Amino acid sequence: MLEVLNEKHFPPLSPDWGHRTISNILINGLVLPSMTVFMHFLNRTRVLGRENLSHIEPPWILMSNHITLLDDLFLGPTIFYPKCLKHYRYIPYHAPEQRNFYKKPLIAWFLRQTKSIPLIRGKGVYQEGVNKIIEAVKSGGILHIYPEGTRTRTGDLGPAKGGIGRIVYESGAPVIPMYHQGLERILPIGAGIPRFGREIRVAIGEPLHFDEELTLPNIPATWKRIAERIMQGIAEQKLRMETTWGPRQIVVKLPRKARSQAQVDSLPL
Repeated sequence: MLEVLNEKHFPPLSPDWGHRTISNILINGLVLPSMTVFMHFLNRTRVLGRENLSHIEPPWILMSNHITLLDDLFLGPTIFYPKCLKHYRYIPYHAPEQRNFYKKPLIAWFLRQTKSIPLIRGKGVYQEGVNKIIEAVKSGGILHIYPEGTRTRTGDLGPAKGGIGRIVYESGAPVIPMYHQGLERILPIGAGIPRFGREIRVAIGEPLHFDEELTLPNIPATWKRIAERIMQGIAEQKLRMETTWGPRQIVVKLPRKARSQAQVDSLPL
């Protein structure tokens, strides 16, 4: 039996003053400074291509490979600062899987305040969460999402979910491709406590535009074409990173429990 999505978890697309105030306190007053210390003082983070984010205005979508359950938390402050201080619309939306993140009311409340739109594994590309994501981007928002739909279990890039193409097609937004390494050493699959003293590498590419694809029919074949271009863009950032800093493989060590539940965070796209 499929789970039921609790629409009360959706953040408002037109938030009132109170909601924006709480969101800014949590994100810019709590998450941003604590994660800045964690990523840049307790660990070492190097970023290529930050200039590709300096002039682009919403709406746009950041798509990257997926390594840990908390990639959004670790990477967000590094990627979206300082623009997230300017206005609520520069704070990105996220798309966590409901089963992983919405078990406890306090965490569910926190995620709503920090612009997270839940998705349900098994509900498909036309589920309400996907519709809400498209609406959020079309309304001028920024989205950070993982086209593979799940954390890597091999260290390699996998194929993108076709439904990612639907989000791009129907929102009409450009996509920033990004590749990162190192978080697997900070929070390996199955670990509960982050580690320190590691190096994180991030490569951010130029915006991908899909003018040609948007002239094609809004069908799965077009979505697949868009998704393949996105994964190619992420792979190019991987190559750029290796050319600049040298090759380094992502090594994923799966504990037995994680191996038996390998798709627990896979998104239904």
